[in-house]
Amino acid sequence: MAGRAGAVGRDERGLALVIVLLVLSLLLAIAGEFALAMRLEGTTTLNFRAAVAAGYLAEAAYQRAVAELAPETVAHHLDETGLLVFRRSRTEAAKAPNRRDIALGPGRFSYRITDEEARLNLNRMSPEQLHRLLTELGVEREARDVIVDSIQDWRDPNEEYRLNGAESDYYLGLPVPYRSKNADFDSVEELLQVRGVTPRIFYGTPEKPGLVEYLTVAGSGRVNLNTTSDLVLRTLGLAQAEVDLCKAGRPYFNPNDMSQRCRQVAPQVTSSSFRIEATGEVPGQGRRTLRAVVQRQSAPGGAPRVTLRSWQWTHDEETAR
Repeated sequence: MAGRAGAVGRDERGLALVIVLLVLSLLLAIAGEFALAMRLEGTTTLNFRAAVAAGYLAEAAYQRAVAELAPETVAHHLDETGLLVFRRSRTEAAKAPNRRDIALGPGRFSYRITDEEARLNLNRMSPEQLHRLLTELGVEREARDVIVDSIQDWRDPNEEYRLNGAESDYYLGLPVPYRSKNADFDSVEELLQVRGVTPRIFYGTPEKPGLVEYLTVAGSGRVNLNTTSDLVLRTLGLAQAEVDLCKAGRPYFNPNDMSQRCRQVAPQVTSSSFRIEATGEVPGQGRRTLRAVVQRQSAPGGAPRVTLRSWQWTHDEETAR
């Protein structure tokens, strides 16, 4: 009997030990999950704080760009490095201020100002100009045909599609369905909804910009010869020799100073709409970039007024570029 009682006691102690080990394992698992959750929550909080800080830095960059646009100027043009500079007199030697990696608190910001009226108005371009632009960007012929016809179908007021185009019946069959707009573009970003326009074609690559760099929906559609690019002038029908000739007279202070051929394709020398691309960064923690279009309007008896026309935070695809 004594032997049996001893065996029972050992069995009970063994069972108790197993139970204790199971409880400890459960407690360790719970503690591990709690620690992981706290770590993730802490990381999320730090990332959110960094994103907020980077956003404020980008807004600071935007405000600095606006301050640069505000004073009265007689002309603006591109300097030898391609930066937009503003002249306060005809004889002034214009120089662009530092716009990159400006320190502010724990972070830094950069900004870029470009002339929105140096770009082609998407709502005013002819099919031939669209084809030339896409050719300049290296888009294959088949893809060009689809994009050009689809842009026209997006803009026209009906549901009749062109040979290579698309209307609502095509877009409604997509995984996320929507209808063709059948009206002018309200923003260049709408192109991402048009058949054939991929993020790569729209945003470009680090080596070569995409459509977003050369298109706008702002302005009258008249291009500024002082600030436009060679690619835009070629898209408008000039040969490279003609482009070089037109650029040789920069900066122009009066349209009458241009040759007739230059004046036909780029008839203005001043602009009122500008694009600001501003980036804020907390090194190693967060980065945010915004793109805004502003309009500078003359104010009688005072400095010009800068009015915001559009504002958006860029997507990951563009930031990566």
